[in-house]
Amino acid sequence: MDEVPDTALDLARLVDELTVLDQRRVDIGESLVQLEYLYARMGARQQADAARKAFQEKYVGRIYELADGLRT
Repeated sequence: MDEVPDTALDLARLVDELTVLDQRRVDIGESLVQLEYLYARMGARQQADAARKAFQEKYVGRIYELADGLRT
């Protein structure tokens, strides 16, 4: 019977950890978008393209992977 409360605590801890990780991912995505914008305004097209590519491939791509996993 003691295992159920321990498992509930583990679940709560994991949910909290995922919440922190999710917010960090959002923050990183926002930073990539800001970098792309700043580079574009400065005329640094290659750097702007690199920031956009990182956002699209790593950030958005991972969101699509997660969504596909939820559908199955």
